[in-house]
Amino acid sequence: MSFFSASSHSAENTPSTTAASAPTTSSPDFDPEAHPSETTSPETTHAGQTASGMAFSHNPSPPYVGLETSPVQSTYRSSRSIQSDNELDLYGPLDIRGSVRSGGSINFDGDFIVQDTIDAYGGINIKGNVRSEGRIKAYGNIDLNGCLQAKDKVKGYGKLRVVGTLEGKELEIYGNLSVNGRLHCKRLVLYGSLTLIGPGSSYHVENSEEVAGAILKRDQEADWDW
Repeated sequence: MSFFSASSHSAENTPSTTAASAPTTSSPDFDPEAHPSETTSPETTHAGQTASGMAFSHNPSPPYVGLETSPVQSTYRSSRSIQSDNELDLYGPLDIRGSVRSGGSINFDGDFIVQDTIDAYGGINIKGNVRSEGRIKAYGNIDLNGCLQAKDKVKGYGKLRVVGTLEGKELEIYGNLSVNGRLHCKRLVLYGSLTLIGPGSSYHVENSEEVAGAILKRDQEADWDW
């Protein structure tokens, strides 16, 4: 396992076999827009609903905690913790004043604030913007298309794929990591390989970096990588 500290990497100037990371500490603007309300299909069961945010469980087992609504900001609705034994589909904009837990995967679509932990026994899929105040853990893959601001540890037992921006405190990933965009964290522990996709992609680790596999760069992501 290789160990690096406070390093900078970018796909433009980093050799494919050397670790390096491009520092950038500024947080992206977090200005979510409201999403239209969704409706349930016959195959899904409500885990709760708000005027602008909704949660569904794929299988017909009853939800454990429903959503309570109250305005948080002009574009947000709020909820308590959300839990289900099954896969969860969550639609923003939503401020979750608690945790999100699923016995399957968790799918975030839209803009979210989660003020406690996120736990998935499957994968975590993000399409939009998520700001998490608590720890994030997934036993499957983590697929990010958008922006994730993680103020606590992110632990994934599968792969981590970033298309967009990830700003985190500590990342521990057991599979491979690919970055098509920007990654910034204070500590990185990676048991697989790290790949930067495209000439504008970069990552920066402030304190310590441990990468067991190779650090590569590619013009585009191969179909078999994910």
